[in-house]
Amino acid sequence: VYVAEQEGNRIHKLTTGGEFLGTFGQKGSDVGQFNRPWGINISPEGKVYVADRDNSRIQVFHSDWTLSHIIDGKVSGDGSFTCPEGVAFDMSGDVHVTGYNSNSVTVFTPSGQFVRKYDQTHLKTPIGIAIDSAGYSLVANYSPGSLSIYDPSGRFMHSIRGF
Repeated sequence: VYVAEQEGNRIHKLTTGGEFLGTFGQKGSDVGQFNRPWGINISPEGKVYVADRDNSRIQVFHSDWTLSHIIDGKVSGDGSFTCPEGVAFDMSGDVHVTGYNSNSVTVFTPSGQFVRKYDQTHLKTPIGIAIDSAGYSLVANYSPGSLSIYDPSGRFMHSIRGF
């Protein structure tokens, strides 16, 4: 189990029984440093994907905390995103990243190559994402407190409001 400590700028690792195994990271913008780490997810290959929110990047680590690669949101063009908060994987292993300030969900290959963006019409400060076994995405929007549902191609289906 991995837990992001946003204000402490570090990641804690625990067993499923709650036993503390260690801590990684500190405040900064170098590799292995974080500025408000937010979402964490483990890829099908066992790599740890950390949404490094205020550095606008996803840092990808092996289980021993050595760096695999970085998905940088501060690029020009379609692969850009700002303030990532959610990270999820679809059945093919592609990485879906919510961009809070960019009002986006951007899809990358596991190695970080841009694939596509979701239809952004109904995205407003997305903070979390989950993908079901059929490939449908559920995106939590902070404002206006809604859940947006997307088909496997990233096309908007409908929203549930009132959260």
